This record gives sequence, C-alpha cells and structure tokens, in this order.
Amino acid sequence: MVGTHSQRRRNERGAAAVEFALIVPILLTMVFGIVDFGMAINRYAMVNNAAREGVREASLGATESEIKAVVTKSMSDVSGTVVVTIACKKPDGTTTCTSWNVGAETGGIAEVTVDVTSDWLTPIGTLVASKLKVAKTSKMRIE
Repeated sequence: MVGTHSQRRRNERGAAAVEFALIVPILLTMVFGIVDFGMAINRYAMVNNAAREGVREASLGATESEIKAVVTKSMSDVSGTVVVTIACKKPDGTTTCTSWNVGAETGGIAEVTVDVTSDWLTPIGTLVASKLKVAKTSKMRIE
C-alpha cells in the first residue's frame, strides 16, 4: 500500500505546474481587463468634469483661450491628445455662432466638447480598440 501511494505521487508531480500554466493566462487577462476598464471609467469622469468646468467658464463670459486653459488644466494629468471645441447658439436658438469670441450673447447656449485619445495601460485594451477615445459635450446658458 505504501508503494502505490508514492508511485501515484511521482506520476502527478507535474500536474500542478500544468494546471497553473493553463490558469495564469486567464487570470492575467482578467486582471489587465479590470485595470483597463478602471482607467476608462476614470478617463470618462475626468473628461466629463473638464467639459463641465469649461462650459461653466464659457457661461460666465470667458474668452476662448481662457476656456481652453481651464479645460487643459483640469486634464493635465491625462496623457494623450486633448481636443477642446467651443461653440454657441444665439438666444433665439436657431442660429449657431460663427466664432465664440464674436458670437456669444447673453441668453444663448454655450457648448464645450472635450475629446481625449490615449493609449491603453495594458495590451488587453487593444483587443477592444487600438486607442481609448472618450468625448463629452456640456451645454449651459450664457449669463
């Protein structure tokens, strides 16, 4: 009886290593996916806040360069490309302003769009898309 137990143990020595080798890729994929998903949620929150800060400045009558500076400052921790677009509508709601600095009027609507494109943290994100792209538009009445 002792001989069969030690013989079975000798035959199963590599089983744990093989099982570990089969499970590790699945576990790493899950961990990297969680990291990339968390980063995407964080980026969405940052872009949302930056757009709101920018449109708040716009609604208070800031110039286009001041609005872009506020948005850029709030996105300073983000690596990647940040594009800020500023637009407005006239108080009648039918006409779009040709330029923010010229066309913004009290009672109109300010619109700030923040578009961020950055790399994923892990290679797993590239299975979904080559780059992480997040965009948010906020609108507010011009005071």
